[in-house]
Amino acid sequence: MNLGLIFLTGLTTGGLTCLSVQGGLLTSVIAHQKKDELTANLPATQAKSFDVLDWLPVGMFLITKLVAHVILGVFLGALGSVLQLSVGMSLFFQLLAALFMLATAMNLLQVHPIFRHVTLQPPYFLQKYIRRSTKRDALFAPAVLGALTVFIPCGVTQAMEVQAINSGNALLGAAILGAFVLGTVPVFSLIGIATSKFSEIWNKRFLNFTAVILIVMGLYGLNGVLQVLDAPITFQKMRDEVVLVFSPIDTSKTAGANGINTTEGVQKITIEVKNNGYSPKRVQVKSGQPVELTLKTSDTFSCASAFSFREFGIQAQLKPTDTKTFRFTPTKKGKFTFSCSMGMYSGVMEVL
Repeated sequence: MNLGLIFLTGLTTGGLTCLSVQGGLLTSVIAHQKKDELTANLPATQAKSFDVLDWLPVGMFLITKLVAHVILGVFLGALGSVLQLSVGMSLFFQLLAALFMLATAMNLLQVHPIFRHVTLQPPYFLQKYIRRSTKRDALFAPAVLGALTVFIPCGVTQAMEVQAINSGNALLGAAILGAFVLGTVPVFSLIGIATSKFSEIWNKRFLNFTAVILIVMGLYGLNGVLQVLDAPITFQKMRDEVVLVFSPIDTSKTAGANGINTTEGVQKITIEVKNNGYSPKRVQVKSGQPVELTLKTSDTFSCASAFSFREFGIQAQLKPTDTKTFRFTPTKKGKFTFSCSMGMYSGVMEVL
């Protein structure tokens, strides 16, 4: 519960992990704003009035993100695991975020007029208080998306939420999530301001460049959803098939069915959950025999600690140093994917 350590976690691994999921949302609203500025063909003297809007979207995004997480921390600390976000709901919002980024990219590339409607606008009764469209874009959309980040937490954020739950105190829960989000502020600020300034250097070429970045980030997020759902086609599965053609599996990193420790008919497997993924990444078991799967962490502060194994109904959020054991009996042969809750790290269990 050391708030300084929690802040440091947000400043380092937490900030980078969250940026990979939520950074595209911030980039999207800035790109929309810059597109309006560039297509308006304003004189250079008038364009200077937009300087304040370089930092305003970033500030609104970060402020509402902080407020939303502090409020969540209050409820988690007070009510415990009752308020934990389900995997299905988390994946739903991750999917929405990915589709939003892809649609924004299509709008920037002017693929079809329909994508012009992919913007967040304030209700009509608020528009009279925010007269200028540029100011409206810089205030409302970033504020909404910043608040919505609470529904697409990265794995490190989920670990902090568990800490808030374990605190059993509303104020401490708020302090934990608040300290973590404050730690992520520098990296988000850097990316947001750099994006705004970059547009001034490259002018309209910025829109095409940003569109490409958003497509990559959108596909990355979409692939993460497919990975958690163990979809038949993901980037990882396609990569693995290509690798198998040119290179055999390293058996030293595979727990084989013949080498599994079996006690009283139970197949026992231990997977180490590390900051850079899972070890081993490939395991083999026999169908029809009970399996005892043990997950172990040791100073692990990455998304890998949010473990998901959809095929066997396993969902676990491990503490930085923790051990959890699950039992199940595989009845269907095949290859099944386990991964972190965001699909960033994964492995395969083959049932023979």
